[in-house]
Amino acid sequence: MTGVKPQHPRALSSRAAALNLEGAAITLGGAALVLGALVSLPFFWGRALPIAGPGSVSQFAALSGSVVALVAYAIGRLWHRNALTPFGGRPSQEADPGHRRTLTAIDVFDTVVIALAHAIIALLGWLVLGAVMAAGFTDATVYSLAGTALAGAAAAVTAYAVFLSATRMDLMRLSTVLGAFAITGLLASMLSAPDPHWWQLHLSALGMSNSISSLTFNLTLIIAGLMMTAIARYATDLRGVGDPVQRSRVLRLRVCLILIGVLLAGVGLFPLDVSKVLHNVSAVGMLITFTFVVFWVRRALPGAPRSFLVYGYVSFAVIVVAAVFFVTGYYVLTATELVAGVMVFSWLIVYLRVSGAAART
Repeated sequence: MTGVKPQHPRALSSRAAALNLEGAAITLGGAALVLGALVSLPFFWGRALPIAGPGSVSQFAALSGSVVALVAYAIGRLWHRNALTPFGGRPSQEADPGHRRTLTAIDVFDTVVIALAHAIIALLGWLVLGAVMAAGFTDATVYSLAGTALAGAAAAVTAYAVFLSATRMDLMRLSTVLGAFAITGLLASMLSAPDPHWWQLHLSALGMSNSISSLTFNLTLIIAGLMMTAIARYATDLRGVGDPVQRSRVLRLRVCLILIGVLLAGVGLFPLDVSKVLHNVSAVGMLITFTFVVFWVRRALPGAPRSFLVYGYVSFAVIVVAAVFFVTGYYVLTATELVAGVMVFSWLIVYLRVSGAAART
């Protein structure tokens, strides 16, 4: 007896598919490395490059990484030969098992938005990393060959990670993408803000200047809002829901999630210096809609764990307390906005994971 337990054919097939996927990701990463190095070499040749800033290694890595991310995501979604669908192998999460619908404009829109999120994460992620490295290596420069190697490596890492993300995209993974997108966008905006004391005003001050920081902040909000509208359809799965009352509850939650996305995008589309009324209506409306979602989700998602429901009530309570602290003068507006934003985003990310887990059962 060898003591080796025979593996089930399905497990062997799954293992082979996973190894095949990793091999494809490594191959794509290798191609991106070579291409990134070849493209960067003419730009870097004979120059001493700064780590961050205009004409730097990190700037080139960020720009090329965003392009690589778009291409890698498209290749990843087409890997399973199921067209450019947002998730899995079906054009819609609501398609019946074994039935394949025609690819719709909404499916393409959702896929493009998620692809853009990956591209912007790559763009801002490399810029933020470059700023951190530049602060750690003050006044250091990078020689052309070293810069070429770093640019190629950045392209390779981006292609590898984005390809795997695209091939395995589902609600659970998309929640991580949404969180990473929001964090990198806000960090990039804060680090590049022309006024280092922006926080003494309010969070929205990041979007009020005519600078790259303002563009980054507003673009982050707009794309995050579009992502929420794309996610809403998949986070409120109606497959198998035959009860009209239950369908109404789920649809009501879907509308609220879409409205949160639209209002979040509105905060970025209408900075305070463009329209104070529309900006404040979007921000306050998003919080009001979030309140409805927190108290309606229990009936729309009856299988949700009790801890998730309690977390929603606690999130709402924390936002109320932060608002009271601001009214009484204990908190500045920036702190109140940060607390509210963190609680809303974190709850939405957890909801995506809970909804994704429910869809797997």
